[in-house]
Amino acid sequence: MQGMQSTPQQTTQNPIRWGIISAANIGVKAVAPAIRASSNGKLVVIGSRNPQEAAQKYSFAPEARIYNDYQSVIDDPNIDAIYNPLPNGLHAEWTIKALQAGKHVLCEKPLSITAQEGKRMMDVAHEHNVLLMEAFMYRFHPQIQWALQQVRAGAIGTVRLVRASFSFDIRSKPDDIRLKPELSGGSLMDVGCYPVNFCHAVYGQMPQVVAARIHTATPGGVDMATNAVLDYGNGNFGLIDCSFELPTRQIAEIIGENGTITIPVPFTPGTSSVAAFIIKNGQMSEQSFEPVDQYQLEVEHFDHCIQTGQEPSFRLSETLENMATIEAIYKAAGHKWPMTE
Repeated sequence: MQGMQSTPQQTTQNPIRWGIISAANIGVKAVAPAIRASSNGKLVVIGSRNPQEAAQKYSFAPEARIYNDYQSVIDDPNIDAIYNPLPNGLHAEWTIKALQAGKHVLCEKPLSITAQEGKRMMDVAHEHNVLLMEAFMYRFHPQIQWALQQVRAGAIGTVRLVRASFSFDIRSKPDDIRLKPELSGGSLMDVGCYPVNFCHAVYGQMPQVVAARIHTATPGGVDMATNAVLDYGNGNFGLIDCSFELPTRQIAEIIGENGTITIPVPFTPGTSSVAAFIIKNGQMSEQSFEPVDQYQLEVEHFDHCIQTGQEPSFRLSETLENMATIEAIYKAAGHKWPMTE
């Protein structure tokens, strides 16, 4: 981790033993299967306030014990790492509890509600000599790593503009937790954080100035759509948009002085073959990628870091700058944040 004073004590090559708190869909459908398929981890326990529902949802993992609360997972001495997919507003509380118990934590994105809250989580991780990483699984997909390598190698010249979009229509689910202000929901926190993250991955810094507009469907409600201009200085910009009211769509473009990289499905490509494209001098070339499970790659990386004491490649310093950017977008749009204060 960025700024870590010492490395974790654990260096064993035994599989990392995982616990998951809650029966959230992202855990059930993506992360739990990734842990079970990983080469260096195993799923041991699940904590849920509805153990019957959890037992049904996790029926594919009969080896996992099920507790009827979260704290029992954290207190289990046979657990090395915790995956936290709770609603945004509960990330800090339960991640800090796990860190204080000496557990490494992979916390679902966004890590926190504010940069200040995220800094507190990072400090607790440092204090207890454990690893904490925000779960942006897309950063581990070969297509994203390839695109960033092309940028670093100067394949498209100096980058001047990054465009990224992510949306889906949630209006048929009025009770969805992502629509609840008290749980810090909203389109920017849920899907807009991906374009924010992508811009930072390309430019390697947070923007200097932000301009934004936000749409809310009801007074005091979460943002249903957010559009923002991120100014990185020296004529370098990011344009991001996200929505809970548009059809499912995602795309990312990196525009340099000598060419453009386009990634048609940058964030959730599933386990299908995908392709990215470079256009230079009017000629387009395609780079294809075989199917991978980006969640499994994320889990295996975090497991390896725990086993070896290596710093995760996705650093907390970047996470905190991305949280500060999200706050700046809300402020620029005149949207109250945090909504619970």
